[in-house]
Amino acid sequence: MTDARSATILIVEDEEKYRRLLKTNLLLEGYQVTEAGNGHDALQAVYGREPDAIVLDLRLPEMDGFQLCRRLRQITSTPILALTALNTEADLIHALDLGADDYMTKPFSLQELLARLRALIRRSSGDAAEATLSCGDISLVPDVRELAIRDARNRLTPTEWKLMQEFVGNCGKVLTHEHLLTKIWGPEYRTDHEYLRVYVRKLRACLEPNPRRPVYLITQAGIGYILYPKPHA
Repeated sequence: MTDARSATILIVEDEEKYRRLLKTNLLLEGYQVTEAGNGHDALQAVYGREPDAIVLDLRLPEMDGFQLCRRLRQITSTPILALTALNTEADLIHALDLGADDYMTKPFSLQELLARLRALIRRSSGDAAEATLSCGDISLVPDVRELAIRDARNRLTPTEWKLMQEFVGNCGKVLTHEHLLTKIWGPEYRTDHEYLRVYVRKLRACLEPNPRRPVYLITQAGIGYILYPKPHA
């Protein structure tokens, strides 16, 4: 399992003061740090050596952070912590939809950022030695972190994987919003239902014959969600 003494963090930030602040504090925590001031340099850094986590400013010049997030998700499942100066719900949803795993606004608390990075790295490490998990038609393959259903296989990001593990491990049981948010993101996220809605929508795109009419991952109105082993009308 990766820890702070061996993890590498890529900082993608065009503002030098924020980049220097992040680098200094991450080094003090024992992380290895690489830097990029724009999206093109960030992609080259990931191609050269895949980091354990990425801190990504969404307001980059030229290729903005949203575009970069989409490009990164095409080549890596490394967890991404997005940063922005604009605290809008639209930015949050867009960043999560494009593959970010978490989101913070500037100015931010360094202690909170470090705690969130630790949680992201913890979620993304381990699990490779587990046996294949299943819930009826649905299987999870840990060594490649893929979701298999019917003849389709989809590679999941670390957060998608942890959420799907929770559903498969509780096959046929109703899981509340608060339980899922606390289990996957932490107790401080237990009221952030938008995180959950975005990720459930992404999982349904992998699971469902018609994501607009789910038959596996079903909403329990006002309560949470349930994963059925077979199509459920």
